[in-house]
Order: sequence, then structure tokens, then C-alpha cells
Amino acid sequence: MTQKISFFSKKIIDHTLEFKVVGDLSSNNLSLILLHEGLGSVSMWKDVPEKIYDNTGYNVVTYSRAGYGKSSTVILPRPLDYMSIEAKKYLPEVVNQLHLKKYILIGHSDGGTIAALNSASVQSNDLKGIVLVAPHFFIEKFNIESIKKIRNKYEKEGLREKLSRYHDDVDNAFYGWCDTWLNPNFHSWDITDEIQNIKKPVCAIQGNTDPYGSVKQIEVLEKKLYVNVSKLILENCGHNPFFERTEQSIKYIKSFINEIENLKN
Repeated sequence: MTQKISFFSKKIIDHTLEFKVVGDLSSNNLSLILLHEGLGSVSMWKDVPEKIYDNTGYNVVTYSRAGYGKSSTVILPRPLDYMSIEAKKYLPEVVNQLHLKKYILIGHSDGGTIAALNSASVQSNDLKGIVLVAPHFFIEKFNIESIKKIRNKYEKEGLREKLSRYHDDVDNAFYGWCDTWLNPNFHSWDITDEIQNIKKPVCAIQGNTDPYGSVKQIEVLEKKLYVNVSKLILENCGHNPFFERTEQSIKYIKSFINEIENLKN
């Protein structure tokens, strides 16, 4: 399948964000919006967008949120409800400015949380479903401990240099995420009541050895939601199934999307 890939920057409210699109948005085809993790960016997806496009044939949109990648920086510290702000303020404007008429959100980690919050708050007929990969809905003690360890790796073990390949202002990206999660006032964060407002089809993927969240995050989806949740729990898989179980994850996502598309036929 021939790939058309474009890179561009666009002003979204008060920030300039970098975008990458695999496919042709002018085709009015279904678009898949990838929402990156708490330390992610357009470039950190590597070739995942191309692989998803090759397997599904649908447009794939990625963008770096403010403070990440080549997008503009943010003022630190971030507000503790930064994921809600992304979901309810910036993501709807991204959809609006790209003129997306039919789309599915695919979010990893923080991006999964943002996708869930957006779906719960923005009741749009253009949104057809959401894919949540290792999402967060409440704090688990061990994931805070994991973030303390990654801060040590960032400051003392060379992680800063590695991440600087993917972010123009790596300290803005790292501390904007890390300092929020390690803020004691954030440790009561819990959006499980909000997500019960999700009315769109949901696909959830979770590794059972993820150091940043357990399968309990997926179980709360099944408990709170009135819609059906298609779930894939991956054995011996950590935080990023897109890289640890690439083929299996994309195959499951493709099957979910096909089910949604078949519902309209």
C-alpha cells in the first residue's frame, strides 16, 4: 500500500503543535488519531503509524502535545488536571482544525486517559470509538514508585540524553510529566466516575507486567461503563504493547475497527 506522509505545524489555540499524517485527510476516509504517552511525541511513535496504516488502510494522525517533541513549550508546573485540559480543550480543536468528520481515538498511557476523558465529555457523532492502551484512571502506589525510579534514571543514568532525541526541550517534557505525578496533591486523582459517561465502543489493551498500571485499570472500565469493552490482556508485557507486542496489538485494533465499520453497513 502506497503511503503518503506529511509533516506540518499548526496553531491550536495558544500553542503551535507538530503533526504527522500518514494517508490523505482530504479523502474523507476514517482517521485514526494517535495520542501519545506522558513522555511521548510524534517521533517517539517511530514507525507505528505506518504499520497501523498498512494494516488498516485508514488515515493515521499523530501530534505532539504542547511541551513535547517539536511543539511549543508549556509553563511549569503543569496543572494537576492537565489531561482533562488536553481532552476537553485542545483535542476537540485539533479535530476541528483538521476537519475530521469520522475518526477513532487511539491513546497510549496518558493518551489513553485523554481519549477516555474526551469521549466522556464530548458527545460527537464523528467519534466512532476509542482504543485505550495502558490507560490511567486512578493512582496505584506502585506506579508512583516506578515514576520515582524513572526520575532517577533521567537525572543520573543517561535517560535525559536518550529522550533529548525526541524533544526540543526535554526538561520541559520530562518535568512537566514527572513533577505532576509525584506531586502529593495528585495522588488522590481519580476519574473513574467521569469515564462512566463514555457512550462509544471501547477497546482496551493492557500488559500484565506494566510498571505504571495494573489490569485493575481495565477492570474499572468494565465495571463503570454501560457500553461493551473489548479487552486484550497481554501476558509478560510491560507498558508499551505497541513496541512489545506490535503485531498482536495492531491486529486486535484492526479487528475492533472493522467491527465498528461493519455496524454501519
